[in-house]
Amino acid sequence: MSLIAAKIAITPTLMWAVSAAARRWGSLVGGLLSGLPLTSAPISIYLAAEQGERFASEAAVGSVQGLGAVTLCYLAYALCAPRMGAAASVAIALAAFVLGGALLHGLVRPGLWLATVIDLPAMAFVVALCRPGPSPAAPARRPPRWDMPARLAAATALVLLVSTLAPLLGPGLSGVLSPIPIISWPLIAFARMQDGVGASLDVVRGSAQGAFGVLAFYIGVHTMLGAMDPVLAYALSIAVSAACVLPWLFAHRRPRAA
Repeated sequence: MSLIAAKIAITPTLMWAVSAAARRWGSLVGGLLSGLPLTSAPISIYLAAEQGERFASEAAVGSVQGLGAVTLCYLAYALCAPRMGAAASVAIALAAFVLGGALLHGLVRPGLWLATVIDLPAMAFVVALCRPGPSPAAPARRPPRWDMPARLAAATALVLLVSTLAPLLGPGLSGVLSPIPIISWPLIAFARMQDGVGASLDVVRGSAQGAFGVLAFYIGVHTMLGAMDPVLAYALSIAVSAACVLPWLFAHRRPRAA
């Protein structure tokens, strides 16, 4: 399978799986799964295959910086959503992402470990801020027919765009764009439209929990890529990422099962 075919096939498949899980098990589980490196991991792998392992390793540092900007946009939405309308909350959140990216990548430019020190408490604060709400009393309305195709197209377009423009963007900016929550934000928007603010905050909480796994993935890529076989480096990075997220998933599912 060529790289182009892989990009077109793998990314929408992952997007569909997360969206289906959100509809089956709720907004929090959907947000948690969407927080995994489902688009950023394929982008990193494609960068390593097309631009070289060193490029992908350096891009991982930019991705940790970008993850801080993503966390800032989640924080902005969590603060604004209970007080503002949907459009205003999303607009402020997106502005927070742009501001965070400009500060962390354009001005401060922290290294991997300093960026990690910035990201960890910010993600923990978002998780603490978005307390789980009660389950909706009524079943969620069926989303419009264009919902799933739009999600698949958006996620695939991001992967194709970043990987194609990588030679022009360079490793730093390519990395910053990689963790853009192209899967989380459709879930947040439709959860709010269908089940209210509480459901959208559940997605934000799950996405922030999943971000711990994303961070672990990028640290693994930066430290292991080039030091061992790339297949093994990515396999270990993905395994560590999943290990960071699975406890959150089990902790969420256990009370419901009881």
